Amino acid sequence: MGRKSDDLELLERCIDRAPGAWRLFVDRFAPTIKALAARFLRHLGQPGDDATTEDVVQEVFLALTRRNHKLLRDYDSAYTVKTYLGVITRTQVHRSLRRRRPRSAGPEELDLAAPPQPDSTAELERSEERDLLLAAIDALPARDAEILRLRFLREQDYRAIAAKLGIPEASVGQTLYRAKQRLLEQLKGGLS
Repeated sequence: MGRKSDDLELLERCIDRAPGAWRLFVDRFAPTIKALAARFLRHLGQPGDDATTEDVVQEVFLALTRRNHKLLRDYDSAYTVKTYLGVITRTQVHRSLRRRRPRSAGPEELDLAAPPQPDSTAELERSEERDLLLAAIDALPARDAEILRLRFLREQDYRAIAAKLGIPEASVGQTLYRAKQRLLEQLKGGLS
């Protein structure tokens, strides 16, 4: 039995509230969630200190247990459990940072500042897929993540990417190809 099927079986045991399953789940995934939380915080220019990181880890586990384990029940087995937890961790990092911002806006402004809610199931699925993709990119080595962000998120051309990364323009295509291959492996194998 492979690690992916072991993780899936453990997830199902947690949903069924099998004795000892939650403790094993926390023991197995807490180090991964902690590493991802620290990485996401650093990526967003925030101190990934132990207290902040631990707060995010606790928020992830709380989110997983809310509403009768809804997030666990919503798990899509097309992705690894680690990839799914990476998306949840990223969401909790963003929520944590939003909670820490000073609130000086009036109620009318807060409604405008709220993130847009998807209007349909298809939009929600696209949003979740984007989160999975971004989490996988964030889990890549820094150089791979940077070239993918420059090309596909910031839509920069090869010349601009070459200048930003300090590499010859002729090697951008090959470097980008390798980064996409690593991203594909990441998506297939989950966040490590």
